Amino acid sequence: MGRRAAGVTVWLLVLLAWYVVLISPVTVLEVVVGAAGALLAAIAADAVRVASGAAPGGARYAVRTVLAWPGALLGETGQLARAVLGARRARGGFGQVRLPEGVGAAWASAVLSATPGAYVVAFGGEDERLLTVHRLGDRPSGLERALGVEEAGA
Repeated sequence: MGRRAAGVTVWLLVLLAWYVVLISPVTVLEVVVGAAGALLAAIAADAVRVASGAAPGGARYAVRTVLAWPGALLGETGQLARAVLGARRARGGFGQVRLPEGVGAAWASAVLSATPGAYVVAFGGEDERLLTVHRLGDRPSGLERALGVEEAGA
């Protein structure tokens, strides 16, 4: 199986599994419809990946980042709730961070953006390790610390 076929297959399985989780009741017709939609979305996702030239990159710190993710999600969701309810003034803003060698910008950006603490708004360019992030707070998020990112300036 080629790389593109493998990528489409993985997307298809993940999207179909998610669809089946969300539907009720699970009937043959629903699975067929879900599989057709998942296949179209999987082909589109692979086309976007090819067009963007994105690659996951190195996996340094991946395990500790994935292990830190649930705690970061809970803590940062609480931080977001306090800011939204006015209990605490959010002091976040935009900044730039640099990923350490061996950390892929694509997967690191996805993981960082999967919690309220930081959202990657740009990466790549001349320095592939440089990310522009928007933070909820004034300190690096838990996932930023797990990834070993360094402040890169304004």
